Amino acid sequence: YVFSNSSELNGTELEPLLLSRAVPLGLALGAFIIFAVAGNILVILSVVCNRHLRSPTNYFIVNLAIADLLLGTTVLPVSATLEILGYWVFGRIFCDAWAAVDVLCCTASIMSLCVISIDRYIGVSHPLQYPNIVTGRRALLAMLGIWILSLVISIGPLLGWKEPPSPDDKVCVITEEPFYALFSSLGSFYIPLIVILIMYCRVYVVAKRTTKNLEAGVKTETMNSGEITLRIHRGSQVHEDPGAAAKGRPSQARNSLAVKLLKFSREKKAAKTLGVVVGMFTLCWLPFFLTLPIGRYFSYTVAQFAPLPSMLFTRSISAK
Repeated sequence: YVFSNSSELNGTELEPLLLSRAVPLGLALGAFIIFAVAGNILVILSVVCNRHLRSPTNYFIVNLAIADLLLGTTVLPVSATLEILGYWVFGRIFCDAWAAVDVLCCTASIMSLCVISIDRYIGVSHPLQYPNIVTGRRALLAMLGIWILSLVISIGPLLGWKEPPSPDDKVCVITEEPFYALFSSLGSFYIPLIVILIMYCRVYVVAKRTTKNLEAGVKTETMNSGEITLRIHRGSQVHEDPGAAAKGRPSQARNSLAVKLLKFSREKKAAKTLGVVVGMFTLCWLPFFLTLPIGRYFSYTVAQFAPLPSMLFTRSISAK
């Protein structure tokens, strides 16, 4: 979401463009946009060109990169122009489309982080069953759902769910209509944030418990055919508990189980890295989404009740 202080413009009175401000600001914003676009392109190419990286988890990361790439190529350049000039120069129709794409890309980016957190929880809590739970087809369906939900949230203002447009074509802001602001904040941020926090709390609990079991040399995993207990020793040797065969696990799968079990450390490391990303994401977005619905809804409520004191005062005067 991008807002501008261009609403402070008064009629056609425009502040003169100061080159001492515009040039450094343009260079800084341009460098930021180039860095964002190049970084996301590299992420996409690394997965597309390396077949060993084509996994459901990386598909979700590519989906996140696509959302951020669209944001960097379609929204940020226009936002930079608006910030440098201080007023809107692209017309009313393009303003509405730009605002919708802004909400679309930001929502898809946030929801991608939400899906990644769910994926990491499954990977850490069920490392052996993960390939059967998170398949390529289910990953594609999840990504399709992300973009559909993002479109539903972003398309409202294009269908008329917005405040009356400013009569000044040089002003362009994302609508702050109170109920849409609340709806978009819940769908774009608060609900995904709650899911993310729950998932990473569960990842922490599962990782802590599994790490404790691994340090003790015992790992129990539930399979479709029963329960297996593995005893882990130094040197990557994994021995099956004598009672495991009686519980329904074929002995010839020991090596496969050992390899998959040792992948837990990688899953844990990936979860930690993505946890840092999610933490930074929360710190960056939380102030905005706190002020968006609360500020607008508060001002709306105040406006509704503002006449009440004068009405009561008038009635008290009339009663006298």
